[in-house]
Amino acid sequence: MTEKFIFPNAGIHIVSHKIGEADYFLTKLKETHSWDNEYNYIFSAYVSALRSITFTLQFVMRKYPEFDEWYKIRQDRLRKSEVAKSFVEFRNHAQKTGIIPIAKERSIFEGILYDSDQFYVPTNSDIKSVPSGNVIDLSEKCLIEVLEVVAECYKDFDVYIDPRVLFTKRALEKLNWTIEDLEEFVGIPKGYTDMDYEDLEVSNDEIRLKLIRKQGGDETLQVYIDKYLIEE
Repeated sequence: MTEKFIFPNAGIHIVSHKIGEADYFLTKLKETHSWDNEYNYIFSAYVSALRSITFTLQFVMRKYPEFDEWYKIRQDRLRKSEVAKSFVEFRNHAQKTGIIPIAKERSIFEGILYDSDQFYVPTNSDIKSVPSGNVIDLSEKCLIEVLEVVAECYKDFDVYIDPRVLFTKRALEKLNWTIEDLEEFVGIPKGYTDMDYEDLEVSNDEIRLKLIRKQGGDETLQVYIDKYLIEE
């Protein structure tokens, strides 16, 4: 007999908060001129928040069935990405040396004139190359690449982490749960919604699931998926 699934004590909202943190600092970065002192502070905070998204995703999902094998494929994809790899190096370099490798707009650095904010290869560093392009554009591109992984996880493991899917018959079958288990999960007594609703069009179970859904947590991740991955 299949055992009932027991949720680990870590929710996808933790990942959502980290994405929100990265989104906040990226927004601030866009609003700040590179010659302002705050620009480097904000970029440092942004790249740290960005890097932590995949860490928190692994922390939240590590106890879910088949996640480890699923993530290895996505992790390999990020490692092969020039932009994603570079941002890991930027974060490590900044933490180890305190240096943010950004050449500012209209500056001459090591004999090179930069007409926009761009990354450069620091002397005597482990960084061998940097992606070409504007700092802001590349920063957003890296966030998008990370969010693509998160969005795939949200879709492939939806019965576990998407509150819009948890309160469905499909999820109950996957978790080997009953409606009473779901009632207990959201904090109401087992059988609390069990009554005859006398609805000729909608089954009692569907009505119960709809009522219980109102007690569930809010969906917090879709707003960032829509913002960065859904084309207008």
